[in-house]
Amino acid sequence: ESLKSVQMNTSSRDSDVAPLLNHTNGGKIGSGTAPPEHLHPLHHDVLASTEKETPTPTSPSSSVNHPTPLQQQAVQSSSSNASFDFKAKTSLFASNLATFAQKAASQVADQMTTTTTSAVPIPPPDLSMQQSSLAVATPELSNDEKAKLIHDHVGSLLPGERVIMFLSNLLHVSDSSRALVYSQGENTSGTWYCCMTYYRVILFSTNEETEVPNVPPSWNPHVWWLPSTPKLLQIPLASIEKVEKSVYTTPTNHTLMGLIIYGKDNGRYLRFTTPSYADTLKANEALNTYAFPGRRNLGYLFAFESKRHDVMASIVEENGTRTVTLAPTRKRFEAMLEFKRQFRDLTVWTCWTQVNAQYGLCMSYPSVLAGPASLSESSPESVRIIRGSAAFRSEQRLPALTWSSGVDGASLWRASQPKVGLQGNRSTADEIFLKHIAESAMSTNALREEPAIVQPSTAALQHLCGSSDLKDWILDPNCQLKILDLRPKSSAMANRTGGYGYENTSYYTGTTIQFCNIGNIHAVRDSYQKMSALCLNPTASDVQWMQLVEDTKWLSHIRLILSASWETAYWIHVHRLPVLLHCSHGWDRTGQVAVLAQLLLDPYYRTREGFSTLVEKDFMCFGHPFHTRCAHGEGKGERDTPSGSSGDEGQISPIFIQFLDCVYQIINQYPESFEFNTKYLLVLSEHVYSSRFGTMLCDTEREREVVAGIRQRTHSLWDYLDSRDDLVNKSFRNDGGVLLMPLPTMLRNVTLWIDRHAMHGPKATMRSLPAYLSRPQPLLGNDQQSPLHMTTDIYKLTMEQHTNKI
Repeated sequence: ESLKSVQMNTSSRDSDVAPLLNHTNGGKIGSGTAPPEHLHPLHHDVLASTEKETPTPTSPSSSVNHPTPLQQQAVQSSSSNASFDFKAKTSLFASNLATFAQKAASQVADQMTTTTTSAVPIPPPDLSMQQSSLAVATPELSNDEKAKLIHDHVGSLLPGERVIMFLSNLLHVSDSSRALVYSQGENTSGTWYCCMTYYRVILFSTNEETEVPNVPPSWNPHVWWLPSTPKLLQIPLASIEKVEKSVYTTPTNHTLMGLIIYGKDNGRYLRFTTPSYADTLKANEALNTYAFPGRRNLGYLFAFESKRHDVMASIVEENGTRTVTLAPTRKRFEAMLEFKRQFRDLTVWTCWTQVNAQYGLCMSYPSVLAGPASLSESSPESVRIIRGSAAFRSEQRLPALTWSSGVDGASLWRASQPKVGLQGNRSTADEIFLKHIAESAMSTNALREEPAIVQPSTAALQHLCGSSDLKDWILDPNCQLKILDLRPKSSAMANRTGGYGYENTSYYTGTTIQFCNIGNIHAVRDSYQKMSALCLNPTASDVQWMQLVEDTKWLSHIRLILSASWETAYWIHVHRLPVLLHCSHGWDRTGQVAVLAQLLLDPYYRTREGFSTLVEKDFMCFGHPFHTRCAHGEGKGERDTPSGSSGDEGQISPIFIQFLDCVYQIINQYPESFEFNTKYLLVLSEHVYSSRFGTMLCDTEREREVVAGIRQRTHSLWDYLDSRDDLVNKSFRNDGGVLLMPLPTMLRNVTLWIDRHAMHGPKATMRSLPAYLSRPQPLLGNDQQSPLHMTTDIYKLTMEQHTNKI
């Protein structure tokens, strides 16, 4: 009943956010669709008012209570027999009560035969009594006391981060990194509380004692590590995959009803038990309400809530139209400026500002495209060729320039697969388009007065490629354009049954095609789940650790992507060729390889400013579907389908996390070549799912700029990363030049990104540091020293200091 009374109190947030997303676009995201009914509950700050909330009066029609069969029987009996038989009625009541109790007991018995972590719809009869008996009676905290507890033990909350649920005196707390954090009566780590805000779930303890591991006298302090009990556990609401009610049996054989929160991130979980079953239901309802608002309710994510006050204050109403006048955050990829930097004095390439200005040509491409100057968008014939090429490509994603050397025809292009089909279809417009690219590049190379680079000797080439057989690395004299299909050839051929496929080089003069064997999103997701499960497995064999990691195939996927990226840079830099990349739709594998190749080719992209420009260009603007791949606002089984259980769950895949892992491998081997460190990547990876910033919301540039107004209504992740000095590489040397190391060197040094993937594991996978060097890193919330793990950047910095001293 208390939850119902809360549900009937709606906030101004419901009426404030909805108009902001009410654009006339017809799209799924931000289309102004009314939030689902279950989103209206709990839109209030539990610390904002000291007045007790009262339920809103309901209409007479909604307050009708239909009598139960037992009540009907009682009414009929009382009307027929004025002399009420108390004994008979008591027997009837006892009989009904016994029947209900027997049914409940049988249901509980069935549930208790399953595993202790299975979802339980109703509590056992004695479960609530056990929880109540374990709970220590504590006085009800005032709102001021709750606020002080949060401030003292969690820190200052973020702008817009209001508390919407607060639970006291938790009976049990644990997470995936430890078997047990706290269980009442078994250890004395203070009182534990659960606090839920618009941004995250926080479990914190009031224990002020800091447990310092005691190092035995004979032990080297650099290798001794006894983990201390954490005082704070937290997870962003948007990072939650699912919430389950579960039964937990304590070591003292007490059966408790609690909740398990599973994260999208590495399969981590948090478990806590409340003092009462009513609190468990309340927490479960609140978590499912705020963690899973649904794809159509983008405005309920914290990224919008954090800036809501500023947005609302900037709204100007004119002629009945409400307009947000708040200045947008800086756009990192300004197409005209970036391509001007790339082209330098080249006139062979040009920017097209009109052909996709309203996203009419390709909705998942940026509004400004670059292509051959020989195809002018002011020429009807050229526009016909451009549109014809787009029509022949999946999702209208025609070949588009993403990088130019600025000195000759060496350039990088990206597209999607052609619509070849089983009939072997061909497109004259697409063939002419690629011919313009090849001929423009060749003419520019021919007109260059001096050679781009000195061609390496045979011995140097063998060392560079790691192969004595150079037939696959020597340029075909007739090749003017290299096509790299990033899929396995078998997959490309199988796609012909769906009307797609790959280019027939017999029709594309001067081209050669090569397949790179990179797995699809389903293979990546399966491998990631296996790798995450291994890192969380407390019984995994340490002796066979590397073999177990390799068996997940995660590192194999990383090597394939790095190899394709290196090969792309090789053909562009060594042989000065234009290279066309594509996979199926051209927004997953194509984006990964394109960005990594440019990291190797262009030193500007190895700076912080350049890296943010590069990621925004080739992932955000070229349509990597962040919203679909990360399931922002959705949990497992929460997709927008009539069944609510299937939908696009097969489209969820950690593609961007995999890309960051590839970048980590390069930085880990050549840290001096990057202005940012691996901790920069770690923080960036934390906010892929957190929805604290709007940078990685939505699927396309159109959705961000036109539909949702992301830069106006949310904070920028890039601004946040730039504000942190601890993410800067102090040993950065801006030497410039291409970063084309020997291929075997890069591939043979690929290793598990332990900082990221073993972050929430139960075993000591990372090297421990002495106490005077250990310091937690702020990744999730209030930018204070709060999370529970360290990064190896501290270790690397320490080793550098020791080396300098020596």
